[in-house]
Amino acid sequence: MKYVPDDRVLYTGAEVDVVSQGRVGARKRVKELLTANVLPEPNTTILGMRPGLWFFYVAGEPRKKGLRRFMKNKLGQAPVYMSDIDPSATAQLLRAHLVNTGYFQSEVSAEEAVKGKKGTVTYTANVHRPYRIRNISYPRMDTLFMNIDSVRSDAYVKVGQRYNLERLDAELQRVEEALENLGYFYFDDRHLIFEADSTVGDKKIDLTLTLEPGVPEKATRIYRLGKIYVYPDYNLGEDTVVQAADTLLVDGLHYINSTNAYRPQTITRVINFRPNGIYRTLDREYTLRHLMSLSSFKFVDIRFQEASDDSARLDTRIYLTPHLRKSLRAELRMVSKSNSFAGPGLELRFTNRNFLGGSEQFHLTGDLSYEVQISSRIPNPLTSVEFGITSGLSVPRIIAPFYVDYHSRRYLPTTEFSLGYRVQRRINYFHLNSFNLSAGYRWRENRWKSHELYPIDISYVQLGNTSSEFNQLLRRNPFLEAALQDQFIPGTRYSYTLNTQVDEQRINEFSEVEFDRSHFYFNGKVDIAGNLLNLLKRTAGADGDRTRIFGQTYSQFVRGEIDVRHYYNLDRRNMLVTRLNIGAGYAYGNVITMPYTKQFSIGGPTSIRAFQARTVGPGTHNIFDTLPDESSEDEPGIPFFIDQRADLKLEGNIEYRFDIVGFLKGAWFADAGNIWLMRNDTERPGGKFDKKTFIDELAVGTGIGLRFDFNFFLLRFDVAFPVRKPWLPENERWVFNQIDLASPSWRSDNLILNIAIGYPF
Repeated sequence: MKYVPDDRVLYTGAEVDVVSQGRVGARKRVKELLTANVLPEPNTTILGMRPGLWFFYVAGEPRKKGLRRFMKNKLGQAPVYMSDIDPSATAQLLRAHLVNTGYFQSEVSAEEAVKGKKGTVTYTANVHRPYRIRNISYPRMDTLFMNIDSVRSDAYVKVGQRYNLERLDAELQRVEEALENLGYFYFDDRHLIFEADSTVGDKKIDLTLTLEPGVPEKATRIYRLGKIYVYPDYNLGEDTVVQAADTLLVDGLHYINSTNAYRPQTITRVINFRPNGIYRTLDREYTLRHLMSLSSFKFVDIRFQEASDDSARLDTRIYLTPHLRKSLRAELRMVSKSNSFAGPGLELRFTNRNFLGGSEQFHLTGDLSYEVQISSRIPNPLTSVEFGITSGLSVPRIIAPFYVDYHSRRYLPTTEFSLGYRVQRRINYFHLNSFNLSAGYRWRENRWKSHELYPIDISYVQLGNTSSEFNQLLRRNPFLEAALQDQFIPGTRYSYTLNTQVDEQRINEFSEVEFDRSHFYFNGKVDIAGNLLNLLKRTAGADGDRTRIFGQTYSQFVRGEIDVRHYYNLDRRNMLVTRLNIGAGYAYGNVITMPYTKQFSIGGPTSIRAFQARTVGPGTHNIFDTLPDESSEDEPGIPFFIDQRADLKLEGNIEYRFDIVGFLKGAWFADAGNIWLMRNDTERPGGKFDKKTFIDELAVGTGIGLRFDFNFFLLRFDVAFPVRKPWLPENERWVFNQIDLASPSWRSDNLILNIAIGYPF
């Protein structure tokens, strides 16, 4: 309070008291409604402190750009004084909210209180029992009202509900949208009025839906579509269109073929409008969405014009503004990976948005990076050079031997093709070459559900140029050798995603525009490799070694993973997020372990943040116990391979996220999990899964985080430390009693700083 001027009183908030006059019901919700509408809000407090206010005062009056200006404008909050508020006007506003939600005879009064440099306001609301809807009448005066009656089943307003003005307005908008989907192009919700009769007694109210006087005649007419024109090369900067001589009639639509850049049916097949069809807003929405899904166009404009012959028909013109067909982008970046590798990288990407004339998007990407593994616990950090080139083709339709109708679909499916090559060189250790070919489909079932199915997903991995020291490591660890051996991975994969984080707003019974407090995210993946190839070889009675193709081993495994998240909004500033991630894979047939790239790992910025990336597990195994002793001459020069992977994974997270001030946000989190092996590995004792002991083998960590949320990206800093180490003796794994933040050695051994972009989940 020392920064507050002597002639000012800081407004620290308001209290709302609700006094019931009779049986009100929902008294707590009434208080929440009124409290949420008290304006202005006081300065943000955290544990009794006001950091935004402190930044504002300390920054003073900066004259130019710099730290002080940043503190004041980005981190600071302007003080809210008692002189900035009008309690009487706010009281009238609160009374209006009560009346609009059915509490017709309510009154609200305000009383100020000042103590020193702090001031508060108490609002007292005398609330009477609310009015409820007794009856709703829809007179069947004409065809229009017969159609209104036909869409009543989805009405927002129902008998028995509390009277709510905002809900009535929302119902009128819903009726407008329903009628527009029945062909009433010129109809507007302003033509409808709910007449209310509150004199029926017993706090009841009758509603009658009527038309306002003087409704235009054309607002009550059903319109059909006339001629439909498509302009695929419209220039947004020119509002006039010269109709070219080369006009094609395609699927009943007039296609203005001025440049021959596109195959006409690519466009016409995703347009829902057809001549003589009844106008529907839904068709307009689907057509816009379909055309914007085509990669070729950056703007879509649909215009309707009433036919001049007064035939209740609408001529339609669809203007499509193309993207630049080809583009080349270069990106220089600093790479930071979850396995502690960091370094500079360069990416070049060429894109053709209309590759074959059917709005297919082709891209060719090349990237080069140099990385160093940064870890204070690794005696000889690895260095890596990676180069990759990938080509991809996205076709905005299903390529199949049968016809697929898109008109009833909100979203267009795509067929995806990809071909890529990547080489990774771990300097002084090995080269890893990988090739990948995939073909499949991606589609959205609705706004919440999406699918990916890749019937063809073939990879080939080749290990080469291994050093003598790394060969010694492979000979000592047969499971690592098997995971890194040259092999084909002929697979099929499927992914299903459910995400309810959709901004679907609604009006509740207290006139609040609200969103769901609770959101779910689910992703399930299945990856199967080698089965079809094995079956074909057996069916064909192939001679020789059936475990190989083209002289190389091919993998056989099944792998599944689920990721479940729950987001719960405590209020507008606080959120609780939980996640459960489970994965399992099993290799069989001609291999003893899954390929290295298909195994699971744990630890790092998006996992258990109190442990370095890929250093936890498997089971009770501790990778750092195998650090080479520099003073020992036993097997000198064998490299230290830090990445730990296994067949099973279990991870759980909980994170409490809160706003601090402006774009600065905070978090507290706790993470737990581990990985396990399906088979014994003599080089990693304690790593095999045991259903009786796996719960006792979970690693646990906790910490706090700061997030700089700039809307277009989020920079995250999380500091964490372990509270349970699974490799310690069974009764000594919890290490709460060892926490010593003042000890430099404890901080060096336990504190982990994670720097990343975006939320971890």
